[in-house]
Amino acid sequence: MSAPAAFALGAVLGAGAAAAAARILHRRWAERRGRLLAFALHELNTPATAASLTLVNLADGVFGDLTEPQAKWTGTALDQLSRLGAIAGEARDLVHLELLGGLKLHVEPVSSVDLIDGAFSGARGAYAHADIPLERALEPGLPEVVTDAERAGRTLSGLLYHARKFRAAGPVRLRARLAGDSVVCEIDYESVATTPAEAEASLDLFYPARARKDHVLPASGLGLGLSRAVMRLAGGDVDCAIEGGRARLALILPARP
Repeated sequence: MSAPAAFALGAVLGAGAAAAAARILHRRWAERRGRLLAFALHELNTPATAASLTLVNLADGVFGDLTEPQAKWTGTALDQLSRLGAIAGEARDLVHLELLGGLKLHVEPVSSVDLIDGAFSGARGAYAHADIPLERALEPGLPEVVTDAERAGRTLSGLLYHARKFRAAGPVRLRARLAGDSVVCEIDYESVATTPAEAEASLDLFYPARARKDHVLPASGLGLGLSRAVMRLAGGDVDCAIEGGRARLALILPARP
């Protein structure tokens, strides 16, 4: 091999080794910061949980009877603390997905009815406070679903919050039915002005990070895209569609065989 050829080969190999080393260093940099962020978000849950338990006891009359206005605003504070905990959980999931190389899920058979009841009961107080009718219709005999119960419940609660935030008029309806080998939880409501293309775009993971000058992004929490990414890892899905001024949000979970 001639001297010029040897020099060129060495330069190429050196550049490749440098690029590989840079990738390793960047991955370690991201993992270290990801672990710190995940730890910080976990720590955020401790005071939020303590405050929530205090408010639950307050609402249940453990510290004495509450007046009607006090009970109403205690419920509102409890709802907002629940949202805080949910957003912290979403942020932890995003950190694991984007910085730590993956998300560990706990997928197992769970009662679809219990999962829906939990989300519905958790949302009912906030809907009542906002004077928004919340209706529910479950198809009889819904089977168990195979999913990560915590994240599926959080996702359905998040969809109900999204509907409350962007509902223009009329009731919000939660329906659940068996469709093929999946249980589909659909939330239907009259939406604020949003195009079908915008609804589709909202399912992108980084949709909330988009720069917009015309109006506020129709997103809540860390966005529908994160919920979809997490549910897809668990074998399910999340969908959002707009047609004729009505919005349809859906959580799709695999039925237990």
